[in-house]
Amino acid sequence: MFSKHFPCFRRKHLFCSRIMSKNYLSKNDELRKGDFLISNNRQWKAIFQEDGNFVIYGWKPFWASDTSGSDGMRVCMQEDCNLVMYNKCDQPKWHTNSYRPTSKMCRLHLTDEGKLVVSRESEELWNSDKDHGKK
Repeated sequence: MFSKHFPCFRRKHLFCSRIMSKNYLSKNDELRKGDFLISNNRQWKAIFQEDGNFVIYGWKPFWASDTSGSDGMRVCMQEDCNLVMYNKCDQPKWHTNSYRPTSKMCRLHLTDEGKLVVSRESEELWNSDKDHGKK
């Protein structure tokens, strides 16, 4: 999961690597502001915007994390299957509440229907169509 009490300092992000221009994030991958995922059919783009909002676009905005102005700096697909947005002090600002300990494979996937889905192996843990996540 995550601790709500982080000291405010920049640490080296040993556990997340930066990825963009694919349709998924695997465990320990992250998006930084301006990074995006794009669906396989190229109709949908999930962008971590400069204002801190994580938004799915088709022809227009389709879904948003509603975190504009939250000072979010990175969105990380954690080893525990929880997708978490952290600020520059590594404090969580938003998450999918999809925490599952001892997961072998976790992935965030942008589907060809414009949905973000967090899954563990073949089990769907969170879906942007049904839930906006937690602040």
